[in-house]
Amino acid sequence: MKILLVDDHPVFRNGMMTMLGNLFENAEIVEAGDASVLNREVEAEIKPDLVLLDLIFPGFDAPRDFPNLRRALPLTPIVVVSMVSENTLVDDVMSAGANGFVSKSARPDDISAAFLAIMDGESVILRASHEASPLPVGDDALSNLTGRQIEVLRYISQGMSNKEIARELDISPFTVRIHVSALLKSLGVASRSAAASYAASRGFV
Repeated sequence: MKILLVDDHPVFRNGMMTMLGNLFENAEIVEAGDASVLNREVEAEIKPDLVLLDLIFPGFDAPRDFPNLRRALPLTPIVVVSMVSENTLVDDVMSAGANGFVSKSARPDDISAAFLAIMDGESVILRASHEASPLPVGDDALSNLTGRQIEVLRYISQGMSNKEIARELDISPFTVRIHVSALLKSLGVASRSAAASYAASRGFV
């Protein structure tokens, strides 16, 4: 069995490698941190039997590239594994052909069960487990944001809409929405205005 794990966060990949090794004995697990490795593995002679895919990583634009990935691997289960689990995002990826959606905030045993169910042919949507604790909000929360999330936060603080931010960054509004949801979760706030206030209170803007 060959598993393709696509995520640009090494710490997360390490944890997933351990989980997958315990779940699927003797599986070959290939790590990909950017689109070039993903494309290489998709074009390889031996195709993956399972793809675990984050939605944001270098060289990958979800609205453009996910449908292409689905067409290139028509029989391979593709599971989106993301820290963002808002309803519109889940609906979009499932409509685009994902076999499952798994929140990174879910409990490890729930994630394992979801992967097994998907490999058995089920479609699974696993959002954050009810028992999962929210990320702590501290003075270092801003430093935990990615470079792109910081750019998005600057524009949010200027009162820009997702469409306006998309034009500024030359990305799709769909991708902006993913970034916005991720940074709200990282900051532990529930709205764009709260994120802008949090940033302003710490001298970010």
